[in-house]
Amino acid sequence: MVAPSSSSAHSPPQHQVFINFRGKQLRNGFVSHLEKALRMDGINVFIDKNETKGKDLSILFSRIEESRIALAIFSSMYTESYWCLNELAKIKECVDLGTLVVIPIFYKVDTDDVKNLKGVFGDKFWELAKTCNGEKLDKWKEALKDVPKKLGFTLSEMSDEGECINQIVWEVIKVLSSDVLPDLEREFPIDNPCPGEEEEETAEAAPPPLFAIETRLKQLEEKLDFECKSTLTIGVVGMPGIGKTTLTSMLYEKWQHEFLRCVFLHDVRKMWKDCMMDRSIFIKELLKDEDVNQEVADLSPESLKALLLSKKSLVVLDNVSDKKQIDVLLGESDWIKRGSRIFITTSDRSVIEGIVDDTYEVLRLTGRDSFEYFSYFAFSGKLCPPEENFMNLSTLFADYAKGNPLALKILGKELNGKDKTHWEEKLCKLMQSPNKTIQDVLRVSYDELGSYHKDVFLDVACFFRSGDEYYVRCLVESCDTEAIDVVSEIKDLASKFLINISGGRVEMHDLLYTFGKELGSQGSRRLWNHKGVVGALKKRVGGDSVRGIFLDMSELKKKLPLDRSTFIKMRNLRYLKFYSSRCDRECEADSKLNFPDGLEFPLDEIRYLYWLKFPLMKLPKDFNPKNLTDFNLPYSNIEEVWEGAKDTPKLKWVDLSHSRKLCNLSGLLNAESLQRLNLEGCTSLEELPREMKRMKSLIFLNMRGCTSLRVLPHMNLISLKTLILTNCSSIQKFQVISDNLETLHLEGTKIGRLPTDMVKLQKLIVLNLKDCKMLDAVPECLGKLKALQELVLSGCSKLKVFAIPIETMKCMQILLLDGTGIKEMPKVLRFNSSKVEDLRELRRGINGISSLRRLCLSGNDMISNLQIDINQLYHLKWLDLKYCKNLTSIPLLPPNLEILDAHGCEKLKTVMSPMALLKLMEQVQSKFIFTNCNNLEPLAKNSITSYAQRKSQLDARRCYKEGNVSEALFILCFPGSDVPSWFNYQTVGSALKLKFPPHWCDNRLSTIALCAVITFPYTEDEINRFLVECTCEFKNELGTCIRFSCTLGGGWIEPRKIDSDHVFIGYTSCSHITKHIEASLESRENHKCVPTEASIEFEVRDGAGEIVNCGLSLVYEEPNHVVVEGDCDGTSSRRDVSVGESILSLAAGYLSNVFKLMWLGVVFFMVYGFARFFVR
Repeated sequence: MVAPSSSSAHSPPQHQVFINFRGKQLRNGFVSHLEKALRMDGINVFIDKNETKGKDLSILFSRIEESRIALAIFSSMYTESYWCLNELAKIKECVDLGTLVVIPIFYKVDTDDVKNLKGVFGDKFWELAKTCNGEKLDKWKEALKDVPKKLGFTLSEMSDEGECINQIVWEVIKVLSSDVLPDLEREFPIDNPCPGEEEEETAEAAPPPLFAIETRLKQLEEKLDFECKSTLTIGVVGMPGIGKTTLTSMLYEKWQHEFLRCVFLHDVRKMWKDCMMDRSIFIKELLKDEDVNQEVADLSPESLKALLLSKKSLVVLDNVSDKKQIDVLLGESDWIKRGSRIFITTSDRSVIEGIVDDTYEVLRLTGRDSFEYFSYFAFSGKLCPPEENFMNLSTLFADYAKGNPLALKILGKELNGKDKTHWEEKLCKLMQSPNKTIQDVLRVSYDELGSYHKDVFLDVACFFRSGDEYYVRCLVESCDTEAIDVVSEIKDLASKFLINISGGRVEMHDLLYTFGKELGSQGSRRLWNHKGVVGALKKRVGGDSVRGIFLDMSELKKKLPLDRSTFIKMRNLRYLKFYSSRCDRECEADSKLNFPDGLEFPLDEIRYLYWLKFPLMKLPKDFNPKNLTDFNLPYSNIEEVWEGAKDTPKLKWVDLSHSRKLCNLSGLLNAESLQRLNLEGCTSLEELPREMKRMKSLIFLNMRGCTSLRVLPHMNLISLKTLILTNCSSIQKFQVISDNLETLHLEGTKIGRLPTDMVKLQKLIVLNLKDCKMLDAVPECLGKLKALQELVLSGCSKLKVFAIPIETMKCMQILLLDGTGIKEMPKVLRFNSSKVEDLRELRRGINGISSLRRLCLSGNDMISNLQIDINQLYHLKWLDLKYCKNLTSIPLLPPNLEILDAHGCEKLKTVMSPMALLKLMEQVQSKFIFTNCNNLEPLAKNSITSYAQRKSQLDARRCYKEGNVSEALFILCFPGSDVPSWFNYQTVGSALKLKFPPHWCDNRLSTIALCAVITFPYTEDEINRFLVECTCEFKNELGTCIRFSCTLGGGWIEPRKIDSDHVFIGYTSCSHITKHIEASLESRENHKCVPTEASIEFEVRDGAGEIVNCGLSLVYEEPNHVVVEGDCDGTSSRRDVSVGESILSLAAGYLSNVFKLMWLGVVFFMVYGFARFFVR
């Protein structure tokens, strides 16, 4: 029902006016009449007589903060009063924050005297200033300089005060009823933040840009959905200061004409807090324009409901913080006419759950909008810093605010006009503590939390700011996270926007992080500063209140001896971490913490324990791990975790890596909830206990480098998905310990054979057997692993036979066979037959492995040529043929190939022409490497460059359309001592200085080809890293200049030796150059012939080598033709390469193959027919 609440009605708190004035004469005359006039219109007014006698006058500052409007009445006596000036300074502060509108009133005083501190007004100010100096005096001056420039009223001796009061009241009503009221979440101020000195008092302040709010407004307008005839309730949610009120105010202003009743109820949270919220106030606001003959309170519930149901309403409930507030104001909503729209803004998503029909989340400003918004306030209306040295600092401040408009605005205003040193100091302070005003805004949400939620918020801020959601919940929440429908403090905090949950991770906004860390540092509950931690550990005072200790041991200058009873009083300690930010292994010989007399460790509440280089052989007897969830003792001296098996019902993560003395795991046998166990580098561990089979939740087991581990026990860990036995060099036999394995690493083991029951691993995705030097065979049953995507057999030098029918493995994506002793490649990867039935079988095989993305055949001496149908592997991205010393030719390649590495193929002579079918690829950049292919024929080199050129042009066209700038579209290299002759710009050395003719950069220019010839010093050593970089600068007479860099070659992963001069060629897109120069020409009224100068410099980085020659060529495209300056076949004449010809040539090649197959078929059937005839 809509009956008014029984609670007593108060004056509406959302309409407050603070009057700032001086003198009894004004109080008893003009101000008293003004106050009455305002109250008659239902406007709540604050003047100092309303305050209870005996209160501190500073209470008036809080009244200013609570107000919507301040009336500053300047009179000749005004500057006699400290308090008037202090109030004015406070008013200016609130105006700057956008939380207050000030209207100046010049009462029988010259406006020029007030603005310039002249006359009686100025004399009294300067007299008062003698008794005050420093920051306070500066604030007075700033306030007297800024406030009088606002739009206001002037009363002279001849003015009609009654008429002036009416005008003032009318202006106040206009501002209060305006739907762009200032508030803490505004994204732009009403007032111009930086008015000019010469600005007239009646000048209209220019509104700042809207900074992406129009896009948000459009998105929110879609929620109105006027086609829906039902009442819709829309929630508008977001973190404090994000702009919810601003957005709904703009929506309200734009669409209120569509409804007969409208109400915007500001700051419902504050009304509720002040006990001044009553449904009757809300109803009165709804009916304020109605001709109701009697008071709302006197209407019967039925009459009131009928009246309200007669018209559609637009309602905005701003800054709601509790469901009870919605209940009080809306009740059961049975009085709202169908077709009405209700918007509820809140910083707590849970408040509107089950109430709203739809929700709109106001997101942060983007990086560019944040930067410009901050700059607008920091640089007096400019959208970027006027000085370059402020650019980086502005970016850092904008990044700190992370798109929060309130923070950007406050910080920008605070830094306006300050020097660089002040900016740098402020940034350092912000890293430790947020701005006071921002802190006050965030504190409102924090203060409404319960004690458990406050603890969790501070724990996350101080210790677990960024982490997996499930992991953080397990550590910090008060209840068991596994229970169904359990209360989750983390999810509650996320609904209140005090933390973020994104992609399954808990994150915290920088503003909230610094706010939470400052709160958490108060007292001695959470300690992370090394001085505070050391003090607490030594003194042992107040230990029972300590909740968490994080100590960075790299900050300790020397070893710290501690008493055995250091932790004895820390009964409530939950989180303990001794780590090193400098080195996660703490490479120094001993731990920085020393316990000469042993250690007592009675920590019953401990959940998170991380102790780098734990000094004892095991944890003390009194340690109780009943609440332990995450247990980390990396690089420790332990031989066993603790004596005997202890109950560890909550233990989920254990890391004992590189504890080289560890030989006994029996202490963990009751850890039935354990999910991850890291034993990497535990070199003394010889076996796993059979009782590990109890660990039914274990998902991840890492025993990399456990060199003493000989055998795995017979067990089935039903949840185990990842097993890592890399470099367990004592393991000679592997047995399956889980049927659900997805990743299995057996690199570097001494396994000779794999068991036949590997066929059970139908979920296996990765099988890595790299460098298993004793492996001499792999079972054929691996071909039945339908989920297998990656098979690595690299370095298995004893493996002679590859019996796996990979053509049946349709999910296979990566196959690495380099460094094996395989004498015969899988049938699908070789071609030695011309029989029709063999061709059919081969094509079926190719179709079977069509998903293959990476194929490595490096170091295989058995390959002389590749299967001709390898081009059917449409998804193949990477083909590795390094050191295939007998490879003589490369056939037609797959169309999506990105990397071809044929380094060291000494006998390679020919490649297919064209090398592959042209096709647009997902990834633009391609790289073909032919280093040390010293027998490569000139024709093959031409085929390689020709394909690279055509492929680059195809990709460049897409780059132009999509607006992408690619570093290099295609990179290739091969042996050679000269720049190819078709490069018409060539020189000796590493730099080119060129002058291009006018109109060189038209829309026909598709790519720029760059070339460098590099000579390598003679050395027996391999080159670990190598990179060739080219820097290009184009400048024309109009002053247009564009500069960019691109990589021409190198960047390979593994070391290699290059034994001769090599040519490196890169094709780069010139779309960015074309667009830039076109724009500069279009900006000129008269286009003219403008030549361009170019500077091209090549440089070898990250490796040895000297550039001896270099070149550049412009590649143009014409309709149906590719035009190249110079010729790719070695002649110096200009050449037109017809695309149509290329296609016809390719088609002819395919038709030739088809006819060959048809001829083979005819011959076969003729022979078959003759044979049958003669048999008869």
